[in-house]
Amino acid sequence: MAREISLPAGGFARIRSAYPSLTPTEKKVADYCLEKPEEIIYLSVTQLGERCGVGEATIIRFSQAVGFSGYQALKLNLALELANKQENGTGGTLTADDSMETLIEKITAMNASALHDTSQMVRPAALEKAVEAIIKAKNLFFVGVGTSGLTALDAQSKFLRIGMIAHALADAHHQIMALAHISKEDLCVGFSHSGSTKDTVDCMRLAKKNGAFTIAVTDVVRSPITEVSDIVLLTSSAEDPLQGGSLRSKLAQVHMIDLLYTGVAHRLGDKVVELKKKTALSVVDKLY
Repeated sequence: MAREISLPAGGFARIRSAYPSLTPTEKKVADYCLEKPEEIIYLSVTQLGERCGVGEATIIRFSQAVGFSGYQALKLNLALELANKQENGTGGTLTADDSMETLIEKITAMNASALHDTSQMVRPAALEKAVEAIIKAKNLFFVGVGTSGLTALDAQSKFLRIGMIAHALADAHHQIMALAHISKEDLCVGFSHSGSTKDTVDCMRLAKKNGAFTIAVTDVVRSPITEVSDIVLLTSSAEDPLQGGSLRSKLAQVHMIDLLYTGVAHRLGDKVVELKKKTALSVVDKLY
């Protein structure tokens, strides 16, 4: 089965998602685009090549590698994004002199940006296919480690509420043991910001080998987890290695869970109300 990948819409998100798979020369162009986007929109392909120390052909290949037809399409997209960010007052990193009020504004803007950028990444057809696969599955397995493991537990909690048999084991060894017995009637969702988390990729590979339907939720369009997934749902949350486990990544993943959960609930229709009621009644005596 050919894997489905939800391709991103925003230029900056496209660049960040494709970055790990770019060539060294293409990364020079990517770095310039991310660091000096205001300049890019006024530069010709020749001028950008001179600034980056690469040939014009590299600029074209880079533009196509991140999902655009060419350099002009990339420039237009970046210009529109910059205009939108300036209009909405989003973006900006913290400085040593920032006040607490500024901190609140910037962190809120960055977190909101993670949700907005992720929504641009989702291709409706891929999401719909994922929703259909979840509804058909006998058992749902959610896997991830670290912060992504907590996301897997969130997903389990969501789908249990509508009567689905969902599993999310915290221990990486227990995850792989459970997936050794997964079948073609089941489905496995793997969460990994980098798409390169070995334990999670190993789980997805085993699930796919055993015939289960696999869905990856990741930031990186070309990464190991995408090679063992039937559908790839891309999130967008700028994060460097020193920011591992940031709230932005968590928000992007949880947003994707909510899209999947709400999509399933919507498809199930009126019966969801009864399922939620039955779940609520099962825990009602747990409250004072």
